[in-house]
Amino acid sequence: MAELLSGGLRLNLLSLEAIAAARFLDAEMCLAAVDRNEALIDAAHTLGLNLRTIPA
Repeated sequence: MAELLSGGLRLNLLSLEAIAAARFLDAEMCLAAVDRNEALIDAAHTLGLNLRTIPA
């Protein structure tokens, strides 16, 4: 997570944990449509992570 912060990402702790875990596990991130977080979505795309939105 320190690498993400030093790279300029400004997200809450839970979002940073999700991105760090997805990168470590080479996994897709899933986000509920009702919990849409533009900063998290932008960061995931910038880092080349796959992100799936799950309808409510």
